[in-house]
Amino acid sequence: MKHNVATMERLYLYQASLAVWGLSFLLNAGSSFATGDGGIVPLLFAVSGGALVLGSGYESLRIDPAEFTISAGSLFLVIGTAFLILILTILDVVFPL
Repeated sequence: MKHNVATMERLYLYQASLAVWGLSFLLNAGSSFATGDGGIVPLLFAVSGGALVLGSGYESLRIDPAEFTISAGSLFLVIGTAFLILILTILDVVFPL
């Protein structure tokens, strides 16, 4: 049985990036709730962030890594945007407007 390590890594990198997106949404919603700015937008951020985290965890457990395919460019885009979203969310929480 031959294992393709690059394919296995791509699945988990992709799902981890989606989880980072979700955590960023949850962090943004949590900071809004902590400052008393409750409303529909922070609530939607919390729901969508939780869904992204739970969904990426579920998909990483259920998908066969050998069957997962994604181009290198798409994977780079997903990882790059996850990194950018996380940095901007942290900056927004630390230095609110």
